Amino acid sequence: MVENLITIQAPCLAGEPARQVTVRAGQSASVGVCRCRACDLSLRIDDDLTPAFTAQVTATDGYWLVSNLSDDQPMRIMNMEDPYQYFVVEPARQRVPVPFELSQIGSTSAPGDSMVTVFGPEPTLLEAGVPACSAAPTGPLLDSRATYHRVLRELCRPRLSGSLSAPLPTSSEIGSRLSGGRRRLSARAVDAHIRYVSAKLELPQGAGREALVAVAIRLGVVQ
Repeated sequence: MVENLITIQAPCLAGEPARQVTVRAGQSASVGVCRCRACDLSLRIDDDLTPAFTAQVTATDGYWLVSNLSDDQPMRIMNMEDPYQYFVVEPARQRVPVPFELSQIGSTSAPGDSMVTVFGPEPTLLEAGVPACSAAPTGPLLDSRATYHRVLRELCRPRLSGSLSAPLPTSSEIGSRLSGGRRRLSARAVDAHIRYVSAKLELPQGAGREALVAVAIRLGVVQ
């Protein structure tokens, strides 16, 4: 039987030895950003620039739990294998199950700074799964040859390239990129295509472009 071990690693510069803490099923470890250099944590990160946060990681059989020990700072848990899969743990929220095998914990205020890496247990799999339903999919169908799809792909390009913080392109920028020769695509036309695809994906009225991008990527309609 494979022992369920959770390894928590502090951020470090290239060439520096990694500082780690390992816990077994039923054990917990505290980790977080400290500015006073005196916080009693299992794994302390001394960082004066990143917003302070404190988490408790608890190992269990087959998965792990995270508690937000901060009273005012939400935390972000990100799947390292797919950065679009993440969730936020609100202040004082306790024992939230984490389904990711490889994860990073960080402050929502500065998601790219001082990320704590958690190496979770290997996922448990069924010996014999149940066949999936063979019925035809009922999800939204988008024509990848249509102009609205090209507009959507350009809108999603920063997120598809792995950047979660870069601003999305404006309608004018998208129009310029997709215009060529005698074919011109105005900013107003781009807006119309975005409204059309938002309706096609059944986004609620008033949903912003970030919501459209998130839904399109989650549904796999752009790659």
